[in-house]
Amino acid sequence: MLFDDVLRNPVLKKALAAGEEQAGRVVGKLLSSEAVAAGLQGLLTAASTARATLDAGVETARKAANLPSAGEVEALKQKIDELEALVDDLSARLDDRPPRDPTAGDAGE
Repeated sequence: MLFDDVLRNPVLKKALAAGEEQAGRVVGKLLSSEAVAAGLQGLLTAASTARATLDAGVETARKAANLPSAGEVEALKQKIDELEALVDDLSARLDDRPPRDPTAGDAGE
């Protein structure tokens, strides 16, 4: 309540707006500086290189531990789903067949 009243104060609103404008100018000047831009570019390049190095290390460790990749796990899951569907289809076909007469003997003999 009291805090809301303070935020509605016109003097405070003007001060905040002026501060935001000033901060915008400073950030604009920093970003337009070639030295700052080059520094940021170097930082981003180093971060990207570090990420690639980390990913390669994780991949090497995964292979050394003989663990499957996410893609391999997904492919196996898909294959299992296909096999389950095939077994379900075969089961349904067997359920639809008429029962075999045990007294009829083997037709292949």
